[in-house]
Amino acid sequence: MNFSQKIKPKDFETFLKFLDFLNEGIIVINKDKTVFYINNYAENLLDIREGEGKHFKEVIKDNYLFSIISHDYNKDIQEEIVIEDKKFLVKVYHIEDKKFVHLTDITPFELYKQAKKDFVSNVSHELKTPIAVLKGVIETLEEEENDKEKKRFLKIAEKRINQMDSLINDLLIIARLESKEDKIVKRKIHLKGFINSLFEDLYPLCEEKNIKLYNKIPSDFYVYGDENKLSILFKNLIENAIKYNKIDGSVTVEGEYENRYAVIKVKDTGIGIPKKALPLIFERFYRVDKSRSRSVGGTGLGLSIVKHIAEAHKGKVEVESELDKGSTFIIKLPAG
Repeated sequence: MNFSQKIKPKDFETFLKFLDFLNEGIIVINKDKTVFYINNYAENLLDIREGEGKHFKEVIKDNYLFSIISHDYNKDIQEEIVIEDKKFLVKVYHIEDKKFVHLTDITPFELYKQAKKDFVSNVSHELKTPIAVLKGVIETLEEEENDKEKKRFLKIAEKRINQMDSLINDLLIIARLESKEDKIVKRKIHLKGFINSLFEDLYPLCEEKNIKLYNKIPSDFYVYGDENKLSILFKNLIENAIKYNKIDGSVTVEGEYENRYAVIKVKDTGIGIPKKALPLIFERFYRVDKSRSRSVGGTGLGLSIVKHIAEAHKGKVEVESELDKGSTFIIKLPAG
């Protein structure tokens, strides 16, 4: 029994009339690839006249939409497509012997996202100059001040200004990555030496908790990537592994090749991440434990930057973690 037989003919006609009032496109295609139904929105959007009963290749003139619909009949698909200068989300799904094509105009949402990105980028740029001035003023006052109490307050102000500066720098990094303003310039990187140089910068951060750093990257292990951006990526991961570690803990970096990927793992013996938080940790400003995050510092953007940089390299980032047993962040980059 197909879906039209589950309801009475009169009710089914009413259902189809309801679809004609939707501000979204609906096309229903039979298993023999003839068009069963098209609502008014889809007809007007795709300039279709009297398409029902015809083979869909005679009806769908947009090449990209045609290719999406032509995919394997039983496979559900979700793609974005541009039609007449508007962006649409195309969903193809199946109910019994019918293929449903659903077109939703997402142009307003895309414009909103872009406006939000532009706002963040512009505000960050505008704040750079006054913050640089404030840093200079505070540093000058610190050098000239002899009163211990006043000097202590200046130190607090300096710390807060530095946190704000870090936040703005991170926002600008994300803005450039999202806009693809910064090109990814790949070169062959000897990763063991690369990680060693990052360790040298981060040793002072290890002293308070006596954290040990171990570089277990093979000596002949190479990755292809943008040196500056990968430096930001791995520094963020290693720095987090140190900050959220336990006393006398350790951070280990490993590397191996899997299929076509160079796989780098950053392991720690730290506090771990709750299972329910794992899908959210790469979102901007998401913090697993807000009180703990405030005490260790940071902008809340580090892991979001890691994800953006990995994806800009056509790679990906994954995480495995268990509370009180530590976390492993896994970076997968195309091997060549």
